[in-house]
Amino acid sequence: MTPQTAPAESATGSATPAPGPRPVRALTGAGLAVLLLAYLPVNMTFGSVNLLEPAIVTDLGVTVSGGQLVLSAYTTAFAATLVVAGRLGDRYGRRRLLAAGAGTFGVASVLAALAPNLVTLVALRAVLGVAAGLFTPQVLSTIQATAPERLRTLGVTLFAAVSGIATVTGQLLAGVVAQTAGDHWGWRLVQALTGAIGAAALLGLRTVPESRSTAPLALDLRGAALLGTGLLLVVVPLTLGTSAGGPAPVLAMLAAGGAVLAAFARSQRAAERRGELPVVPPAVLRTPAVRQGLIMTLLFFTGYGAFLYEFSALSQGAFGADAWGAVVLLLGFGAAFIATALALPAVERRTGRWTMTGAALGQAAVLLALAVTVNGAQGRAPAALHPLLILLGVTQALMYGPVLRTVLSRTPTWAAGVAGGLFTTLQQLGLGLGVALLGGVFHAVADGQGGGSASGLPHGFAVAVTVQAALALVFAFLAGRVARGADRVTSEKA
Repeated sequence: MTPQTAPAESATGSATPAPGPRPVRALTGAGLAVLLLAYLPVNMTFGSVNLLEPAIVTDLGVTVSGGQLVLSAYTTAFAATLVVAGRLGDRYGRRRLLAAGAGTFGVASVLAALAPNLVTLVALRAVLGVAAGLFTPQVLSTIQATAPERLRTLGVTLFAAVSGIATVTGQLLAGVVAQTAGDHWGWRLVQALTGAIGAAALLGLRTVPESRSTAPLALDLRGAALLGTGLLLVVVPLTLGTSAGGPAPVLAMLAAGGAVLAAFARSQRAAERRGELPVVPPAVLRTPAVRQGLIMTLLFFTGYGAFLYEFSALSQGAFGADAWGAVVLLLGFGAAFIATALALPAVERRTGRWTMTGAALGQAAVLLALAVTVNGAQGRAPAALHPLLILLGVTQALMYGPVLRTVLSRTPTWAAGVAGGLFTTLQQLGLGLGVALLGGVFHAVADGQGGGSASGLPHGFAVAVTVQAALALVFAFLAGRVARGADRVTSEKA
């Protein structure tokens, strides 16, 4: 690499930035609050629409695949935008990108609330995903690049907590509004209110310091185009399944997506060899903890997204709950996640580097217990469901916070936007894949049972969460490798 185009790479494979200006001022508590408020609608949108998908399907008169497309249009567009948006923020200013994204998100939310049909709603949900993708990486990268050390640690902890708060808040909002406004207006009002919360963050934007990367960053438009195209070609056919026209078109799109993503990987390596800084710098991914942490992020959110989707469908389809009843069933899960995320620093002082490993093993055990409990349910939610959901919320928080910090702390500061973009890209891609893949397994097994789909939902849920338990075991294996790597680094320094 040349100093004029990118950071120089050290002998250890990490990147060292070229000298550059420091941020003008440090992030304060007020600025952190504004950043977290701006981030709140991201998971609120996923949580609320995930719960209201049956109402959307009924109101617009579409199939279940159409409802899944409404969900995945947002998450896929989000995932395709995040890494590029992180680069744009690094180059042109993170606060500037945050303002543009939050403003667009507010406008698109109102328009989505007025959508007359599925095509319009899917298109506007994609716009929402792009808008959210513009500002989300700026939240993490601003915290990482401008906060004093103590506030940075608090910021990452609160970011993890806000993820749970946003999902629960979105579902609570969806449940209350849907119960009072009905199928037609309920989901529309929720969409508009979610956008209003994000737009409110614009009022306090002056408290957030402007910051840029200290490295001179090129845009790598070719790499960005390849990444976005590849993600779309993979996620869209997985979401639509056979409704895309049969297995042949689905397989063709998946093969094309794989080829495009392979071309993207080659382009990133070639750009780095030419002395340029590509959209996903291979130098950042050479750090084993970062690479493993990103894989763990994808595994975690694939299971998380699938569980929320499946449990909502199970509650309303098999247990006879309305939207509000489905929310009530998940309150213990959400409250446990939030409380554990806030208490994470105290927990980790006792459990150390092995927190994620133990939590992932615990999650696998809880998911298997849920499979057994729900599979025997007959038309009502079993009493044992509530304590199991609380335990699931605890284990998920103990996995999410540490994996987020693993990715951020092992990435150089000059690449803060890249790290935030990569993490949130895999987060949203995992949410979309969870709904598409495991949600598809859930419905396929349920539909294959005698007595109709509703009576087969418990069995479909049991099969799907068993697969999610296997994902948790893979997460535990990788977490163990990260912990052993950290122990080696500590012993070498000693």
